[in-house]
Amino acid sequence: MRFAFEGSIPVRAAVLVGVLLICGYAVVERTVPFNDGPREPAGALPPQQGAGDLLNRGILIEGGTFTSGSDDWDTIVAPGSPYSKRDEYPRRRTVPGFWMQEHEVTNEEYRRFDAGHAFPAGEERHPVVNVTWREAMAYAVSLGGSLPTEVQWEFAARGSERRRYPWGNSEPTCDRVHYRSCNPRGAIEVMARREGATPEGLYDLAGNVAEWVTPIWFDPGRTPVNDESRRLRGGSFLSPPFALRAAHRVNYLYSGFESEDVGFRVVWPLDGGRDRPG
Repeated sequence: MRFAFEGSIPVRAAVLVGVLLICGYAVVERTVPFNDGPREPAGALPPQQGAGDLLNRGILIEGGTFTSGSDDWDTIVAPGSPYSKRDEYPRRRTVPGFWMQEHEVTNEEYRRFDAGHAFPAGEERHPVVNVTWREAMAYAVSLGGSLPTEVQWEFAARGSERRRYPWGNSEPTCDRVHYRSCNPRGAIEVMARREGATPEGLYDLAGNVAEWVTPIWFDPGRTPVNDESRRLRGGSFLSPPFALRAAHRVNYLYSGFESEDVGFRVVWPLDGGRDRPG
């Protein structure tokens, strides 16, 4: 499942070393050449093949100010729990407006980028998985966008009102989110849990598959770049309710990490003053 998209960046992936276990995920490390390619000028309108894509339209997220993290950041959920809130220290953040894809990138979208991408029949609308951070970023750049920063992702999930979950403060149910307590085991079609959408119209920010994000300080042009800096947000079909909270994070992942429950979506900066793409 490697890249070949018309007019986009070719990306080659070679299998590197064995399997590691990080945070309960099976990890396969691969070296993937990454070239972030030409950048749109600051303030440019997302291109038509990006935020105007009919397979996964861009949703406008107005800028605003919110408090990231959790109020009880210094607690452990339960004795012996692997989940801690200590990396959720609250901070006041101001976020410029941006576009975010309505749902996670699907197999049918990804195959336009990688003509050899194979997936089971009938899963065209399932999120693409087993994609590394580098591969996901290369796909995003080919559409003139990028992976969301952690702050963009959390603001999209929480809004200025600081929702606990993308849909609000009500606890997770299988009508809202596809997580560990729901059937089937495995990713499902995007937008299937419509009650879990944000008020702005973003789907699957919690559950189904976790999503690659980038720390706000990350700069791919820096040398050297700390390779243990990539992160996941949103939880997945393997996650307990605690990991579905919009403040939850998975830290310190290599850019070559991949998993059956990890996917991504794309963001673009706003064009100065225009309301809609293209």
